[in-house]
Amino acid sequence: MQRLEFEMFANEILSRLPTKCVGRLRCVSKQRRYKLSSHLFAIIHYRRTAKYEDPKVITLTKSSIDLLNLISGKVDISSRKIISFPVDTCLSNLTILASEYGLLLISIHWLPNELILWNPTTNQFKNLCDKKPKHFFDFNTDAVGIYIDSSNDLKILLLQRRMDHNVPRVYSRKTCEWKTLTFMKGPDLGSSLYWLSSGTLCNKVLYFPSPHYWTPAKSYTIAFDVESETFSKFSIPQSTDVIDP
Repeated sequence: MQRLEFEMFANEILSRLPTKCVGRLRCVSKQRRYKLSSHLFAIIHYRRTAKYEDPKVITLTKSSIDLLNLISGKVDISSRKIISFPVDTCLSNLTILASEYGLLLISIHWLPNELILWNPTTNQFKNLCDKKPKHFFDFNTDAVGIYIDSSNDLKILLLQRRMDHNVPRVYSRKTCEWKTLTFMKGPDLGSSLYWLSSGTLCNKVLYFPSPHYWTPAKSYTIAFDVESETFSKFSIPQSTDVIDP
């Protein structure tokens, strides 16, 4: 009963506090740290505070990671704040692949190759690699997408291309586990399939353009329905030369 009361107090009251205040409260006790670090609280807090706080822009350079406010569609240079990345690596090895609800999906694309889910506000992170890092994520051949499902679970879709096989895997932030899905079969979905690294989410579908540079007619867009967790594909319309009369 006491746990339920605190959960209601956190979700209804503490979730309305500014981010810095929540960070201080996390240091009070283990119970508060656990609750205020939960996935559900993070989503509730983000949805409420995003209405009142200025949007943030993160820029990644070879020398620093800069956090700036976005005011009326313009970057406020005077608000620049340098933040540190929690993993010891050269900043030139980092690439921001996707973001959702204030969380960033980061690739460290140098041995070892890793995927990091990072909260820049709290500086907490999760290394998503569950296999040998050098075989886990390939920036040149793999693709990722991030989304929220109907149960408010933040998930990450990883499309791994290994030789002539494509292996789709989904990570759940609630369970902190990966599961393997079934991909489509077809002669043109093997080693000839190249996609851009990050998927675009629209109407609960992640889209991955897959241009075929040598044979444009074989270009496809791979679509992933985040609710049914199924894949489909459709051809990319071919451009034609238009000559003005």
